[in-house]
Amino acid sequence: MTWLLARCGPLAWLPLAASVVGLSLALTPLNGLLSRPLTDWQQRLVSPTQAPAGVLVVDIDDAALDELRPLLGSWPYARDVYALVAEQLREAGARAVVLDLLLTETRAGDAALARAIARPGAPLVLAAAGLQPLHAPALATRPLASVPPAQAWRAFVLPAASVWPATGQPPALGVVTTPLDDDGCLRRLPLWHVAGGQRLPTQALAVWQALAPAGAGRPPWPVDAAGQVAPAWAVPTAPVPVLGFAQVVKVALGQQPAAGLVPAVRGQVVFIGSSALHAEPVMTVHGQAQGTAVLAQTYAALRDGALLHPGAAWAHALLLALAWLPALATARRGRADARADAVAAGLGLVALLAAGLALAWGLRMPLPWAAPLATLATGLLLAVLAHQRWLSQTHQRLADERAQAAAANQAKTDFLANVSHEIRTPMNALLGVAELLAETPLNAVQQRHVQVFREAGQTLQGLINDLLDISKIEAGHLALDDAPFSLQALLHSQLALHQPRALQKGLQLSLRLAPDLPDGVQGDAQRLAQALGNLVANAIKFTASGQVVVVVRRAPEAGPHALRLEVSDTGLGIAPSKLATIFDPFVQADGSVTRHHGGTGLGLSITRSIAQLMGGEVTVRSQPALGSVFSLTVPLPAVALSGLPWPLPLAAPAPPAVDGLPAGAGPRVLLAEDNQINVYVFQAMLAPHCAVLDVASNGPMALEMASRHVHDLVFMDWQMPGMDGLSVTRALRQHEAAHGLPRLPVVALTANAYGVDQAQSSQAGCDDHIAKPASKATLLAALDRFVPRGRLLPAPPAPSAPPAPCVAPAPVAAPAGSPLDTQAALARLGHDAALLQRVFDHAAVFIVRWPQALATAQAQADPGQALRLVHDLRSIAASIGADALSAAAAQLEAQMRAAADGQPEPAALAALQRCIGPVVVALSQRQAG
Repeated sequence: MTWLLARCGPLAWLPLAASVVGLSLALTPLNGLLSRPLTDWQQRLVSPTQAPAGVLVVDIDDAALDELRPLLGSWPYARDVYALVAEQLREAGARAVVLDLLLTETRAGDAALARAIARPGAPLVLAAAGLQPLHAPALATRPLASVPPAQAWRAFVLPAASVWPATGQPPALGVVTTPLDDDGCLRRLPLWHVAGGQRLPTQALAVWQALAPAGAGRPPWPVDAAGQVAPAWAVPTAPVPVLGFAQVVKVALGQQPAAGLVPAVRGQVVFIGSSALHAEPVMTVHGQAQGTAVLAQTYAALRDGALLHPGAAWAHALLLALAWLPALATARRGRADARADAVAAGLGLVALLAAGLALAWGLRMPLPWAAPLATLATGLLLAVLAHQRWLSQTHQRLADERAQAAAANQAKTDFLANVSHEIRTPMNALLGVAELLAETPLNAVQQRHVQVFREAGQTLQGLINDLLDISKIEAGHLALDDAPFSLQALLHSQLALHQPRALQKGLQLSLRLAPDLPDGVQGDAQRLAQALGNLVANAIKFTASGQVVVVVRRAPEAGPHALRLEVSDTGLGIAPSKLATIFDPFVQADGSVTRHHGGTGLGLSITRSIAQLMGGEVTVRSQPALGSVFSLTVPLPAVALSGLPWPLPLAAPAPPAVDGLPAGAGPRVLLAEDNQINVYVFQAMLAPHCAVLDVASNGPMALEMASRHVHDLVFMDWQMPGMDGLSVTRALRQHEAAHGLPRLPVVALTANAYGVDQAQSSQAGCDDHIAKPASKATLLAALDRFVPRGRLLPAPPAPSAPPAPCVAPAPVAAPAGSPLDTQAALARLGHDAALLQRVFDHAAVFIVRWPQALATAQAQADPGQALRLVHDLRSIAASIGADALSAAAAQLEAQMRAAADGQPEPAALAALQRCIGPVVVALSQRQAG
């Protein structure tokens, strides 16, 4: 075993633990107790199916007592009755007569019974009983190995001396009492009994001794360590023959002929017992049985050698080894495997059952199976636990890898979001300035330069959008925003968007609609427009002459709500060998296409992903030089168009008409934007149409200015220092609700341009969502939607000189009661103005970004960092004369130090945040000034 375990590797403990459990159980009495059901089943399995020959039971039952009452009177009978019956049985040819009755008291007729016992012929065996059994078997006091152990009793109850054949000469005796198992079942019984130095055989052995030839030795009966034997009693369907006591008595009294008795009695060992008044039923593995019948079967088993063998050590070891093998196989494999271990355990169980049944049937050796089954079950359980542990470790490793991949993916997502914002911001400036230049007086060469400038910027914008979309698709983050929209408006808008490019190439771009098309449909309008726009743009790009036709009709074969949008062209066509990869990312039908027509090959891949997300598909039919037909099939259920949400700007709307409007009634607009280039572009686009255009360069300042409710509209950037635009909008809506103020229109102005971003804007309280880069027409359209038409100012005539250089807008006048005590701060610094300016510069950076830093510390569950931030705010606010803010920070710091978890109290934190806004505004105004 040591050699085997040494070759088992890291799972050597598994078979070792299984063997320890099995051996420990095998060496305890618990093994036999737990094995009883299976051991009893094995005993029943090997029980004889025929009644034992040569034995007969004469039963004194209730019927016999009733029948004999007129002749013999009531029970108990005089002993001469038993003498008469015994003599009659001897005359009928019985080999022996056994009285399974305790004759302990002197009664009438004892002398007749004593004479019957003393007469020669078939022996007459009487019954003795033991009183108060001792559980430990008594061993012979003489050092004789041939003397077997015996069941010990405190005393014996013997037949009365008046029935002994002679004084001091007891009759043939056998003990009829036997201790039962703790469940009341008789499975084994001792051959010998001892009490007070007297040894008596069990009655079955006494009968065997009385009939054994003189000088015959005892057969080698299989006994256990306690001197007990386990008879193989016959099944209940093969009972011992029974003869009525009344019949025997009537023959003995001469009332019936003996001829009917002789055939049943001749050659039989007759056991006389009483099922009425003496013998109680005995529980065996077969169920309840009459005690005298069990005694008769026990004698027959001793006579015939029909005894069960106690389990040999080698047999126990064999079963334990078979049960141990599956655990050893798992250890040798080196890794637990649920299926393989279950198969091995099943094979082990089959081998265990086969061996056990072979031992029970072939050698009459029923064995306890609790220890082998415990070994097998322990091995399987430990293998399952080892497999679960391996799975847990594997899952943990995979979880760690997934977490790392998720972190990397999140980092990629964050990077893309930042790149999107950082690229779109300068793109907004480039396209905005290009649009402003186009509105100024230019000569032909300059107009061509500006046109190239704008087209290149739009191409770059489209490329950026495609790259960001394909990244979202690969990360699984491309989501749909289903809402009702006008299908015809979307289709006409897309064709209007691509019509200039088609006209420039001399192509005919047309739209054909089936008459049964619904107008209102449910779906993601932005993604559908993107997918259709990609197909139309591709068709125009690769068609040198001819036409591009968009056909829209129902597609019932694809589903009850399916619509098919087909874009056909008369362009280059696609070779059959390229059709299989045309929708793969970064793939085009011909490598030269990129050189001649441009593009990255992402449009069709994005279109396919959008179609699949919408539950549809996109296919292509094409022949080289004959054109292509791209079919976009998507489910778009028909809906009513009433109560639509924000209109989706599918194409850039025309600028609103402002001619003839009264001057001087322009709106006051607040622009929350921290990028000075964007401020310049928006100011150049919007200022001519507004009476006042205020600028807030950070979140707290935007909230402070918007809360005054002196503006008609707010353009709110998402990403600003101090407080993001969505948080500002939410705080503004809370402020309006708390003070009963009317709703101030807020338009989210951000580089985040997806449907989920629009939903976030709407949830935060924004009234519209415009993606950067935004054209002047889009901004003016927003003004037109939220500002009464009579208040827009007409555009001034175009200046003859180019716009002024980019400069920061003029600061808004500081509100009365500044939160900064500049003189006190200067005094604390020894009237060092240069030092004061550096302190203010540092404070402006720290305080503007303080709310975000605190939120980060709380999100990271770092109360220490949060406390340090509050402490620093307290000292920095004091250094610039923001005494109210410093006092609020001091109160919050004291509360956090006293709190058990170090978390800020919401009321104290809210009080501090109310003090930050005015300080940020004052610092921003000071820097701008």
